[in-house]
Amino acid sequence: MEERIVNVKELCKCGCGGIVQYGNEYIHGHNRRGLVSYTSGTKWSMVYNKCVKCGAVDRPHAGKGMCTYCYKKFFYKKDKVKWSKKYDSCIMCRRVDRPHKAKGLCNTCYVNELNRKKGKQKRNLHGWSWYYDECQECGTTQKPHAGKGLCVDCYALTKRNSENIVTCPVCGIKVNRLNQHLVMKAKKCNKHFKYQHDRLKMYFESDLSLSSISEELEMDKHAITRQFITYFGKTATYHRNEVVRRCNISEKAVINKNYKNMYGTLVKYTSPNQGIIVMRSKIESEFAATLEGKNWWYERDSFPYIDNNGKRRTYTPDFYIEEDDLYVEVKGNNLVDDVVMYKINWINKNTDKRIELKVL
Repeated sequence: MEERIVNVKELCKCGCGGIVQYGNEYIHGHNRRGLVSYTSGTKWSMVYNKCVKCGAVDRPHAGKGMCTYCYKKFFYKKDKVKWSKKYDSCIMCRRVDRPHKAKGLCNTCYVNELNRKKGKQKRNLHGWSWYYDECQECGTTQKPHAGKGLCVDCYALTKRNSENIVTCPVCGIKVNRLNQHLVMKAKKCNKHFKYQHDRLKMYFESDLSLSSISEELEMDKHAITRQFITYFGKTATYHRNEVVRRCNISEKAVINKNYKNMYGTLVKYTSPNQGIIVMRSKIESEFAATLEGKNWWYERDSFPYIDNNGKRRTYTPDFYIEEDDLYVEVKGNNLVDDVVMYKINWINKNTDKRIELKVL
């Protein structure tokens, strides 16, 4: 029988003597023979018994035969072209394994430099603060350190505006926002609760609008409503605000007390071009009666304009008179304000349209 000659390269490299397929070095699974698995724990790693750099076995294997400490230094040096944008290493200790903090210094050297500037050899880890033994303003050590060598009270005073500091009438504490102080204290203190209740009751029983109360108390309208609900109930607050709203709107109305329409009574009028239209007040119908014999439209065109806050708005004049090529805005004597004048003046100045204001 003719003997078969087997090429050495065709044998499995594990030493079992088996023949491998062309192009392979091991029989399937033989490349892991004698090596430890991740769960057995009999070797430091699958290939290495210790770190190839420092020889340590107490730190776990990270990669390439190195422990976590050595692999971190190797990886950092490999991928980082520079230690920082301007420096290749710390300008004091020349180390690169610590990250850059600032001014060419690593974390440790930067802290040590701050200590030296403050006259400290090292941080005062068991003292009142890292760099100070007591408050630099009042000298106390009972209150915790807040910042810049000051306790919480002294540090808070530096953040406040001394011109707006107000003394609480209940507890006598100096605060910057009295309303916020009363709201927070009233949740736990009965004295503050009673003072806030009596204070808000005066406004709750008045006929002032939320806007007027907001200006006097320097509070947001929604915050005032929440306080009313807290002290007087949700139903009573809704009823009070609705009554005041109706009264204020009826005062602004031109010739009626219809709280649903702040412009006045809705009036139907027969126009020459638009048929039967609905006007928003009687003064508009009175002005339309003076246009007898002329060709006019009611609220025909709208014009964009920019308000005082830089936002784009749209304004629609009441009447357009074709014979005069004129737009007319009709207002009651007590309804002319700066907003109306601003819109009319802006359109007259920035467009070729002409708008006149008629006050009746």
